[in-house]
Amino acid sequence: MDMINARRAELVVFYNGYDLSIDLAKYLIDFSYTDAAPGEADDIQITLEDRENNWQSPEWSPMQGDSIMAEIRTTGWEKPGEVQRLPLGTFEVNSVTSSGPPDKVSMKATSLPVSGNAKQEKRSKAWEKVTLKTMAADIAKRAGLKLNYLAPMNPTYDRIDQTEQEDLSFLYNQAKEEGIAIKVVSGQLVLFDEFEFEKSAPVATIKRGKDNILSYSFDWNAAYAAYVACEVTYTQAKEKNTLKAKYVPPGAPAIGPVLKINEQADSQAAALRKARKSLREKNKERSQASMTLMGDIRIAAGVTIMVEGFGAFDGKYLIVSATHNLSSSGYTTDMTMRQVLGW
Repeated sequence: MDMINARRAELVVFYNGYDLSIDLAKYLIDFSYTDAAPGEADDIQITLEDRENNWQSPEWSPMQGDSIMAEIRTTGWEKPGEVQRLPLGTFEVNSVTSSGPPDKVSMKATSLPVSGNAKQEKRSKAWEKVTLKTMAADIAKRAGLKLNYLAPMNPTYDRIDQTEQEDLSFLYNQAKEEGIAIKVVSGQLVLFDEFEFEKSAPVATIKRGKDNILSYSFDWNAAYAAYVACEVTYTQAKEKNTLKAKYVPPGAPAIGPVLKINEQADSQAAALRKARKSLREKNKERSQASMTLMGDIRIAAGVTIMVEGFGAFDGKYLIVSATHNLSSSGYTTDMTMRQVLGW
């Protein structure tokens, strides 16, 4: 095959606004991009050969807060001459390591702004008569992020206390209580419902014996599949009444153990949300898997795929996290995933 139509993957990098793709290619040992699970920031890691000590010099050395915009570009990956792109987003350098011999420099950059204080600074605050979206907007602004609220519901609270907690940790815990996931990507604080993502059409079908599967692992655990329903016993703060709310997912067996929890809730609707959330947290861990593929730019956290040829493990999966790796050995994609629940 001639070089024009040869299958190849390249890293495109804009460093502080300047295109350094060609320069980096001369020194690149390996590159990885982690599209992280909810609650964690995405990051990239770049390792460069530095025998001439260029990347350790004052002129070239990466500095904290430097901006990196990256993209993986493939040519001829699926079809001869076809160019495909995977934009990775914008990141800020937060650590640099120099080691040797042989001399090399490694840098890590995160999607969470280094200059923000949403992760470093602990604070206490009483949030009163507030919605989840309002709290998220306030925290996003303080972190230097733009809010992208995709969740279909916006819970309201009479009072929520943030006590010596980092902003993002506090928001993550509160959103998780509502079954809402959080991600920081490309300067955005994104809140979304994983169930809505589960319903999306699969971006790919990965079939055993047909697709370039380098390794795989499936894990089915009955301990997470035992509950057929969740019952919440709750007390309304004002009325002091103790009530119960029960959530039974569609298609659940008529007989089986019920997950029982005791939590405070302001209303029947809030209790039902807690019941559904708690049951999903238990049951979504039932069937998990990991796979390494020849590089695939379709794979990203939050998308769904179909898996075929693995017998009892076949079905629709949600990608929880994905890592794209580029090195002299080639381009590969690692992913963790779980089967969708459908409710």
